[in-house]
Amino acid sequence: MSKKIELIGAVGGDSPYQIADIEPLLASENKALAHGQVFTGRVCTQIYTNETDLVKIRQEIKLDAYSAQRWAVQMLAKEQGYQIHHPHKTWFVQTDTEQSVALIGSICPHLRPLHTLIKVANPTEPLDYCLRHLERLFDLYFRVASEMNIRLDEGLSNFALTANDQLYYVDDDIYAWDRFVTCGQMLGIYFRALPWLRGKIAVNLGHILHDLMIKHFNDPQYLMVLAEQLRNIYLTAPEAQAALSDFIHTLKPKTIHFPAVTLTEQTAPTSPANKNNKENNGRYFALLADIHANLPALDTVLNFLAEQQVEEGIVLGDVVGYGPHPAACVSRLQNSPFIILKGNHDHALATGHFKKGFSSSAAWVLEWSMTRVDDAQKQWLNDLPSVWHGEGWMGVHGAPIDPTFFNAYVYEMTYHDNLNWLAEKKVTHCFHGHSHQPGAYLRSKRKEYRYIEPLLSLADFEHGLICPGSVGQPRNRQPGAQFAIYDRQEQVIRYYCLPYAVEPLIEEMADQRFPDTLIKLLLGQL
Repeated sequence: MSKKIELIGAVGGDSPYQIADIEPLLASENKALAHGQVFTGRVCTQIYTNETDLVKIRQEIKLDAYSAQRWAVQMLAKEQGYQIHHPHKTWFVQTDTEQSVALIGSICPHLRPLHTLIKVANPTEPLDYCLRHLERLFDLYFRVASEMNIRLDEGLSNFALTANDQLYYVDDDIYAWDRFVTCGQMLGIYFRALPWLRGKIAVNLGHILHDLMIKHFNDPQYLMVLAEQLRNIYLTAPEAQAALSDFIHTLKPKTIHFPAVTLTEQTAPTSPANKNNKENNGRYFALLADIHANLPALDTVLNFLAEQQVEEGIVLGDVVGYGPHPAACVSRLQNSPFIILKGNHDHALATGHFKKGFSSSAAWVLEWSMTRVDDAQKQWLNDLPSVWHGEGWMGVHGAPIDPTFFNAYVYEMTYHDNLNWLAEKKVTHCFHGHSHQPGAYLRSKRKEYRYIEPLLSLADFEHGLICPGSVGQPRNRQPGAQFAIYDRQEQVIRYYCLPYAVEPLIEEMADQRFPDTLIKLLLGQL
């Protein structure tokens, strides 16, 4: 015989399969694949099955025998690390002396695909049992996302149950974790495709996902991230849209214990931190960002705005971090009429999550600040929203394309994609901080421009990403308190950089042994 099968190994270690188990299946007729049927998948995938086992052949992978064996060994090693597939799943390679291309496949027990148990029109199981299936799915899904930073394909056909209801992932493909973007899209598909996902069932699913997200991520910020993704989903059926709204509403406050302080989770749809701060559509609108615990700079800007009778505005995140006055700056802005957004430093100080993702200088200041901001102020920081939607505009700390809204940057390598995002979402302008660089990226009839002039007219541009600079820590070698004022009537933005008493601030930071790089930034030396 010209064909030969080599067993590579099983996910759980020792394989229960022999070559004699595979050969009869490959000699049988392969199953037809169709959307919504028992066997789904790409046309390049071949499925062979009997009552107990299933063989999958990856026809799209065309490699010689040596390369195919290496590919299968590497795939097995990955799946042994993931531990999300059935432990009996066994990879193999079939070679043929008459063919230059080897076949790569796997064999595993024949499981019950989840989409066949949770049918579109009439579930085969009681609704509470269907809900438990989804709970198992998302428990696995969130676990691997939080522990391994990977995303499973959320389609119901990619998950299957054993006879005793043990759930496994049955797809071969794994993706990079995208911070709930695809998760939100797939939940929208669930609400479209599952007519029974309504009323109390939808609410119960919301509570389940709420608790699973806290269990695996230990960060209520992600509840807001998922809620924001879901708000972008439109369902044509009114009852489906109502169920989705009920589901979003379940992402709401409960008590959670962080290492640093006990906080209440932020409300997903709105934030109590901004309950009295509204956009009144007056002529002048102040744009502030990145205060960074610099009280003299903040007071200089607030006094100037009061003198100019500018009573509306937005603070685009990072009230704290880098500077020596976190509590005082929080206190000032708690009494401000402005909209206040959450930045990555605000989130880190509120939750105590700053061991990763921050420079050594930033982490040092956050650690220093922990005992200088009380629990109520940490709660206020935690309650801040990370995005604000106005009429035709939005505000974030970081970048609009980022699901968290406060981690990614708008800069030369990312502005194009962010402008595309604004166009897709039909948002004219996005005000942002995080970069500490005053200026704007603007688009007009598919042409894009970078502006850093002190006076900017938005009238001729379709979309814009506007940063007012940093009040408390500029990074363009121009010392001072930077901010901007938007004249809505004239569609003009004026940039400001006001001097303030920086020497006492530097002396205070030196006395507290702040990192030298932070002092040099205030002096425009970096």
